[in-house]
Amino acid sequence: MSGLKGRTRADHRHAAATARQLPGTWVLAATYGSSQSATSAAWHVRTGNARMPAYQPAGAFESRTELTQDGADLYVRYVAPQPAQGAAR
Repeated sequence: MSGLKGRTRADHRHAAATARQLPGTWVLAATYGSSQSATSAAWHVRTGNARMPAYQPAGAFESRTELTQDGADLYVRYVAPQPAQGAAR
């Protein structure tokens, strides 16, 4: 068994689904053992990277991290897609 003892595996599909149901609300997606891991995951969320397909399309989610006693928390929120500028009215 790999990973830190007592730490649960991140369920990003569940976090993304919850955030889609609560647009604009920050949802705790995971707690990482290091701020570097959380920062990397936050980038994947924001860019809709293929490593985290639950957060696609790119730009559909925002992310932030917070340092805690347990590690680094990753929060995500769904932002409704904005209409393209110059779109026909």
